[in-house]
Amino acid sequence: MTQPPALTSATPRPHRPAGVWSIPAFTVSATALGFAIHQHDGEYSPLALILLTLSIVACAIGVIFFGKPSPLPTTRRKSDLLAAALALQFIALFILWPVSVDQREQYRSIQNHVIYLYLTAVAAMALLCGVLDLPKMRRFWFPALLLFHSMLGFWMVRSAPLPHIDVWYFQEDGPSALLHGHDPYDAAEARFADIYQSTHEGHQRVYGQGMVIDDTLQFGFPYPPISLFCSTIGFLIGSDTRYAQAVALTLAGMLIGYCRPGRFPKLAAALFLFTPTEWFVLGRAWTEPFVVMFLAAIVFCASRKIRGLLPVVLGLFLASKQYLAFAVPLSFLLLDDFRWRQKESWIAWSKLLIGAAIAAAVVTLPMALWNWRAFWFSTVTVQAKAPFRWDALSYLVWIGFHVDSKYTSWVWLSFAAAVLAIVLSIRKVRSGPGGFAAALALTYMVFIALNKQAFCNYYFFVIGCLCCAVAAFLPHTKGEVECYTGA
Repeated sequence: MTQPPALTSATPRPHRPAGVWSIPAFTVSATALGFAIHQHDGEYSPLALILLTLSIVACAIGVIFFGKPSPLPTTRRKSDLLAAALALQFIALFILWPVSVDQREQYRSIQNHVIYLYLTAVAAMALLCGVLDLPKMRRFWFPALLLFHSMLGFWMVRSAPLPHIDVWYFQEDGPSALLHGHDPYDAAEARFADIYQSTHEGHQRVYGQGMVIDDTLQFGFPYPPISLFCSTIGFLIGSDTRYAQAVALTLAGMLIGYCRPGRFPKLAAALFLFTPTEWFVLGRAWTEPFVVMFLAAIVFCASRKIRGLLPVVLGLFLASKQYLAFAVPLSFLLLDDFRWRQKESWIAWSKLLIGAAIAAAVVTLPMALWNWRAFWFSTVTVQAKAPFRWDALSYLVWIGFHVDSKYTSWVWLSFAAAVLAIVLSIRKVRSGPGGFAAALALTYMVFIALNKQAFCNYYFFVIGCLCCAVAAFLPHTKGEVECYTGA
């Protein structure tokens, strides 16, 4: 019997993929967060807070051990973890009717139920072909999944008209004012009604003191211009801005799935596309689908080395939501092998930020300079004056219930936590689009979890960050890349 050769210092050691601790950690984090906001439509509940805590811990583990050997050494086991997470999500989608909050009684028909269940079942079958890695379906299962996802999005918009939420009225009336030549950010030209009639309750629970007079809001369109432009496209095409958001969600999934070769990024995209609260987010017309779409475009361009478009999409991303300022100090992670002591790295980062600033200015300044004072008041002052919400999925709410309500004003904790998360990410995460998305996920998760308004749409953005981090993650060596991509 032939004896195996003795190991020496020159003998190559068995390959074990390094740097993939993050994949299972971020998968668990995204799944737990999805079910946290699934519990009570993104509002506070004890179980939701427990799941949120689990998500934060898992995300922190993924960031702290970024680049460390994984306890799950094979790509197959990580695919199995993703498959298990997707199975849980689809079970939730089948059990709970996704848009009951927004759907009026006449649209809750058996026919609508059958259409939803049929499209979801067909999407699940397409995904199963990808999970099983059937040779004849390798080219077709993901495009089919995207197709059925878009059909589900259009079905949701059609079957849930007129949702009772102010965001939808902002997204409808803002583009209408723009198309009629009025400034959507000027409350005198674009008048928005207070659909909650909060003045009748004796205090401003939703908008803050002085923001409503005679059931009319005293501010204009509250979102950045790029969101207004995207919503206007949906308004022009389908008379409902949510059609643009439905397309944005599918595009985000496509960009996530194709950011790297192989099957694994596509499974990560499916994790985002079928998170249990996605149809709820779409039904309520929140603007985060646009934000995630631009983030996915960043990850796609950085992963595919499309350097000419990277500053543009980064600028559009930064201009798409007011809270995205924390992404600026983390943007150096998009550069390959950034070195703090190299002048060339700083020059490259400066060029990236200058290009992003130009792109952001091009889509923002035309509307901002129309009436700067009204623009600033509607997009910044209103957010600063927003009151504390006792229904928010925030640790401040728990502190207010169980310790003392005076601590609910400690919003500074959210900024301190975000700064600590940024410092930790800079120290632990290596350069690359996966590292950028991971750092964003941890930063914004702790920032939102300690804020005065922490709702479903904000956490939905974090789920998008986590799925981008899983999809764009790339190990160090060629052998690890082959193991990861299935090449």
